[in-house]
Amino acid sequence: MRVHKQGYVLWSLDEFPLFHLDVIEALRQPLESGDITVARQEESVTLPARTLLVLAANPCPCGEYSAEPGANHCNCLERVRRDYRRRLSGPIADRIDITRHVAPARGSERDQFRPAESSDVVRDRVAAARERQRTRFAGRSWRLNAQIPSQLLKREWAVSPDAQRLVDLETYHGRLSARGAVRVMRLAWTVADLRSIRTGRDLRPGHAEVVAALQLRNGDPLDLRTIDAELDQQLIDEQSSDGVVTERAG
Repeated sequence: MRVHKQGYVLWSLDEFPLFHLDVIEALRQPLESGDITVARQEESVTLPARTLLVLAANPCPCGEYSAEPGANHCNCLERVRRDYRRRLSGPIADRIDITRHVAPARGSERDQFRPAESSDVVRDRVAAARERQRTRFAGRSWRLNAQIPSQLLKREWAVSPDAQRLVDLETYHGRLSARGAVRVMRLAWTVADLRSIRTGRDLRPGHAEVVAALQLRNGDPLDLRTIDAELDQQLIDEQSSDGVVTERAG
């Protein structure tokens, strides 16, 4: 656990499904409200509990399960695997904004996203995105996209109409809960902020940002080249609608 200088906590829980169920369930309210209430007899106290929570888990208790033919060396019973995975579903999963599946490293394979950026470059971009949020929410009681109240998110910081239709469709088909829909739109704002740093334009979340947010939330493969292409086309369309058309070099 690491405490940020502004009071935020980076909390990493390894082998999360092996935690006792009462511990897992106790995380639900703090993750939702950002505070925790401790009660003893007739006294209670509420404390701030804003956190960046990182949960890590193997595909099964022994860690050897693989869906790839010939690569599965798991000796767990199917019932055991099912119970293990169930602990990462339901209310807790609904409060997780980003899910990533990490495959075992193979020395003979190259990382498709190389050349990798340095930590300094990533840190500067994240700091710039957070500064955009601080400026956007000046005078409010919150500072980050993740903290926008849901009603104000829909009224004052709504995503584009086509992006909203995509969120509504995912909700209609049961792939997103009402809570999940709000979290996707907040995450889309962060994607837009990071995109704004790269383009130098003040961008709002559109269809491409919501698609990226859904992929991040669902653990779907994230093809950065495809997302960049869609975001670039979205930018061109916005410029055309403003009466400004630019030609991309190369």
